[in-house]
Amino acid sequence: MKIEEIVPHGMCAGVRAAVDLAMRQRDAYCLHSLVHSEIVTDELKSRGFRFVEDVEEVPDGAVVVFSAHGVSPSVRARAAEKGLKVVDATCPVVARAHRAVREFCERGLPVVVIGDPAHVEVKGLLGEISGGRTPEKGGRIGVVCQTTLDAGEVARRVEELRRDYVVDSVSDVCPATRERQEAVRAFDGDAILVLGSRDSANTRRLCEVARCRVFTAGSMEEVKKARDQMEGLGRVGVTSGASTPESFFESAVSCLRRVPLHVAFIMDGNGRWAQRRGKERIFGHVAGARTLSRVVEWCGRRGIRYVTVYAFSTENWRRPKAEGDGLMRLFAKMLKTRAGSLVENRVRLRVVGRRGDLPESLRESIERVERLTAGFERQLVVCISYGGRAEIVDAANRAVEDGRKVTEESFRRLLYAPDVPDPDLVVRTSGERRVSNFLLWECAYSEYHFTDVLWPDFSERDLDIALDDYSSRHRRRGGVA
Repeated sequence: MKIEEIVPHGMCAGVRAAVDLAMRQRDAYCLHSLVHSEIVTDELKSRGFRFVEDVEEVPDGAVVVFSAHGVSPSVRARAAEKGLKVVDATCPVVARAHRAVREFCERGLPVVVIGDPAHVEVKGLLGEISGGRTPEKGGRIGVVCQTTLDAGEVARRVEELRRDYVVDSVSDVCPATRERQEAVRAFDGDAILVLGSRDSANTRRLCEVARCRVFTAGSMEEVKKARDQMEGLGRVGVTSGASTPESFFESAVSCLRRVPLHVAFIMDGNGRWAQRRGKERIFGHVAGARTLSRVVEWCGRRGIRYVTVYAFSTENWRRPKAEGDGLMRLFAKMLKTRAGSLVENRVRLRVVGRRGDLPESLRESIERVERLTAGFERQLVVCISYGGRAEIVDAANRAVEDGRKVTEESFRRLLYAPDVPDPDLVVRTSGERRVSNFLLWECAYSEYHFTDVLWPDFSERDLDIALDDYSSRHRRRGGVA
């Protein structure tokens, strides 16, 4: 089975902006679902959000987030009467449709709204209509549509209206929705897997416009079931609705390809490699740095989105000062010489650990490259002055400062890189068989692969051996086989 990512897919700019805006709020209410995604809803609930269906359920003076689907003027007016602190996450495309309705009404035109009357977005648009004029045959009307409909269906409905009316203007389907539908229509493989919530209108439309067999999944358990059902098929395309987080898409594709989404490396054996050649230990670290560059490239070619490496532990400060200083200089040199390669290959650099332990000049170099690569999806996470216990202690101290009881999910958000998925696979070189205080929280359910190969000698074949080992394992995560 060949898995192909259908581009574009996933969250549109409006949804992403709505989610980002909501995530910055505290002690907030959300009127309806922010977006139609159980994943997003669950994340907001874990942050203390309370979801309501009527503005009357929001206590006077509280913070309320208006969903990306928009609300009617009567809801806005009532929110003002109740003294609510409104955070408006309405999608710009939906807001444009609202403006179109108001303009039609100001011009005295009857307004026709194409869409599902039960959908929150359509209810908001209908709430904008004032005057209630009935269209007269041959007369002029204004037309707007639910932004998540099938663009082809909207065009047909408009043509039907043109038989009896003069259609003055049309508020069309969201461009991002249209692009995703067109990409699905163009796919000519054996099947398509559509990822997203069944409550999402744009996700359902992707299923409707597909020209081949369609499977759907809204959770990783459903992805695994779909994978088993699709076994034996040739080309399978994967897409996702405009409310579906990219993290879920990435996890699903990795699951289908049986390739880990995230691989972490304990790069052990640099010093021994150098000593066997009669060289100083720093010589081995230089060779190991070259290996790291190759490994990042190999992982990218195999569809691995996240690579984390253990570069320098909190315990490594106990090593001879000359070696520690040499490693700091090596890190600085790598940042200078490899920044261009990271940009060219669209890899985001992130450095985690106790940065206060690092030389100021190195911290400045790290921050510069992190800013330079911040917009890329593939990620290289480098652990410097890092310890698993130190990370947990630092997170615990932040929780104490916050003064709140924590859950596993809320505690995770206090870790150094909370948005990075847990490693699926941890590879340790040099023959050692221990975790050495590496990602203790994150690796609770990771698979481990140990090899006797020293890190500077780690080859592309060694990587494939580790990946083959991983793919042969059945990851139950505490469940039943």
